[in-house]
Amino acid sequence: MLVPEIGLTPQTLARFRARLGVPVHALHSGLNDNERARAWTAAWRGEARVIVGTRSAVFTPLPEAGLIVIDEEHDASYKQQDGIRYHARDFALVRASKLGVPVLLGSATPSLETLHNAQAGRYAHLRLRRRAGDARPPAVRILDVRKRPLQAGLAPEVLEMIGAALRDGGQVLVFKNRRGYAPVLLCHDCGWSAHCPRCSTPAHSTPLTVHAGGGKLVCHHCGHRQARPLACPDCASLALQPQGVGTERLEELLAERFADWPVLRIDRGTTQRRDGLAKLLAELGERPGILVGTQILPRATTCPT
Repeated sequence: MLVPEIGLTPQTLARFRARLGVPVHALHSGLNDNERARAWTAAWRGEARVIVGTRSAVFTPLPEAGLIVIDEEHDASYKQQDGIRYHARDFALVRASKLGVPVLLGSATPSLETLHNAQAGRYAHLRLRRRAGDARPPAVRILDVRKRPLQAGLAPEVLEMIGAALRDGGQVLVFKNRRGYAPVLLCHDCGWSAHCPRCSTPAHSTPLTVHAGGGKLVCHHCGHRQARPLACPDCASLALQPQGVGTERLEELLAERFADWPVLRIDRGTTQRRDGLAKLLAELGERPGILVGTQILPRATTCPT
């Protein structure tokens, strides 16, 4: 079974081990060499009946293959962009065909190519028409924030609802699809902005994302890092300001605004270490609190409020 994020493997492993009663192993880059070697050997010998991993796990030996599952098949993280380039989902389809086993592609928002293949009859199309257990569709409210005073992108009504949920003993998920402190560092005097020296071209500039509360600049494409300049390199102005909102900036605001409750950030920066996600969720437990995060957050958590 392939999952798009390392952070999703702990909960998947726990569920499989509790329900299946067979040896379940993990394979991903968060493991050390010895752990990966043991899992690979167990798979090669047929001892590992279930393998849960990220895209590289698609190459795991399967001497008694029976089923390949791709969770969130639409996710872009299944594409390997550097080194040997491949798409784990597409390779899984080819490999399953050679092995003569079925493939299950799971997604609430399937990729266009998968949806087309299902509608054309190339794939069997199975719909889940009921939610798991007693779950019901949530109540959704759309808030128009035009001309509203915002704090780190949050309107006063949103902050009031977060406070009400915490006082009622609930947990709050704040989803932001951008990690870091702010997406751009901008000079308000001359308009200069920080760009990656490795990824930028004359035709297209790749902005550096502000991290660490504004003290560090990071390229989310190539990983280039540099310190934030003290003054504008073009005009020497001191009017350098982070523009926009990332998860770090949201965390800072919410921790200040709701100091009586824990505020935890869940994104690639806090979950890349081994068992990072599991430790953060265990730290919160069932207490009232706030989880701030990127796309990994809605997939990896279940909160009562």
